[in-house]
Amino acid sequence: MTENRAKARLRRMLATLTAGSVVHLLAELFSEQAEAARRGGDDLAAERCGNVAATLFVVGLGIDAACPR
Repeated sequence: MTENRAKARLRRMLATLTAGSVVHLLAELFSEQAEAARRGGDDLAAERCGNVAATLFVVGLGIDAACPR
């Protein structure tokens, strides 16, 4: 997927979702990566991905609070 195509899809998503919910979707991806790393025995990667997921979740809440629909 090209960068322009990804941007176009994100714009369409933002028409129906809040910006914070899009960040929450990204947080879910990192959460899944953390779980996969945990299953693979890579504790450091699991911790880092888990931290990123938690941070993105909180940032998503802040975005929605600062810029509600």
